[in-house]
Amino acid sequence: MPTRKPLSCILVPLLALSATLRAANLDGSSPEVGNAEAVRLYGEANDFVNNMAEGQYSYDYLQFYWKRAQSYVDRIRRVYPDSPTAAALARGDLKLGPYPLDYFRERVLYDLELKRLGAYDDVNCAIFLYGLNENRNDPIRDAALEDIVEVLARRQRWGEALRFPVLTVHRPLLLRSIFRIAALYDQEDILRHMTRITTAAERQLAGFDPITAEAMALGGVPRSEMYRYVADHPAEDVREAALKGVVEREMLIRHAEMTHEKFKDSVTTVHLVARRVTYRDNIADVAARLYPDRPELAGPLLAVYSASQGVAPDGAAPADARLAYMRFLADSGRFDEMGAYAAAGDGPCQLMAIELYAEAARTDDAERARKEYALKGDAEANAAGLAEFRGRMDAPDDQLVVRTETFADVPISDPCVMATAIMDWSLTPNRSQRGATPWDAVVARFAGGFVNLPKPKSAVVGDAASTVKPY
Repeated sequence: MPTRKPLSCILVPLLALSATLRAANLDGSSPEVGNAEAVRLYGEANDFVNNMAEGQYSYDYLQFYWKRAQSYVDRIRRVYPDSPTAAALARGDLKLGPYPLDYFRERVLYDLELKRLGAYDDVNCAIFLYGLNENRNDPIRDAALEDIVEVLARRQRWGEALRFPVLTVHRPLLLRSIFRIAALYDQEDILRHMTRITTAAERQLAGFDPITAEAMALGGVPRSEMYRYVADHPAEDVREAALKGVVEREMLIRHAEMTHEKFKDSVTTVHLVARRVTYRDNIADVAARLYPDRPELAGPLLAVYSASQGVAPDGAAPADARLAYMRFLADSGRFDEMGAYAAAGDGPCQLMAIELYAEAARTDDAERARKEYALKGDAEANAAGLAEFRGRMDAPDDQLVVRTETFADVPISDPCVMATAIMDWSLTPNRSQRGATPWDAVVARFAGGFVNLPKPKSAVVGDAASTVKPY
């Protein structure tokens, strides 16, 4: 006698099969509902990319919605694989904005992540600009690197500064920049650490001994200690650095006095600090002590000091003497003489005139001088733009207030020069900022667009850049 199965044993599988046919989507929805949801998701994703353009929003905000667009496409493919929209996506018939789907996911979102990081703060922005052309090797890019490392060190980010990735040829520059800040600001632990982790050859190439001598002079340490250090390190560059620091210190104090700057025990500029300023040096006596047998070797630095005191340098004087004399004329309010002196001088003098005009809030003179100098070429135009910006940020009366488009509007086209301008501003004692941060506008200006992007160097990083984090 055959076994009889209950009716339910037959009906349950049939009902399950029927439900599967009706709900082929991962979320259990019917084909009609799933198809409509896929259309909606694609429409919103495409609108995010079409209607939210670079430059109109911050990169952080833009990334949030563009990654959301990618997540919608991923959801269509995963949850509604049998929908007409998923089929169109698979054939490549649909795009996100103007971008093919694979290009958007692999390249656009990765580039967007780099830009978002570059617009995070001033240091990140400078690093982003510095890294736009990794094959570039010139003094302008080196100056940007030096400024970036100096800012990291000034902010006590010593570990980041020491780990900053540089080529072997640039390691002396890296070590010199960090050691210099540590020496100027008496960071004994860092000085000992750097001495311990470097070789004698590295310390010599980076100039640890001359930096120490200059820092002792600027710091106003007892001169007996400075003379003893020079005697213990008899290299010529150490002796010169000590006298240079003494001259720099006196010039900083003199400038602060002439411009009626309020100070107590120190005078600070963007890159230098003179401390214990109640003590004043007799420059001639210091030079005689440092160069007892060959006083002529002190001549160039003494010429710079004399020029800073108002003695017009002769034709044999070093370039720094001419710049020091121009600073004296400007501090004395003798701008007509300063302008005439610059006009008869070389490029560095003309750049200094631009900076001094801007610092004195003589905006028309600064603009005229900048535009005239910029006619010489692209490199000169960038140098002139930087000089004018430096003067604006150092202006004691008409102080610069950075707003959203301030840096993007500076007439500088070289990204490394812009990086230097940003880092110089970040070290300015009286820096001020209002409104939205300006770094998005800078990144957009120098690296805007998503056309012809290369593939990410790391597929793992590229995938992470296109994935929405779980909430």
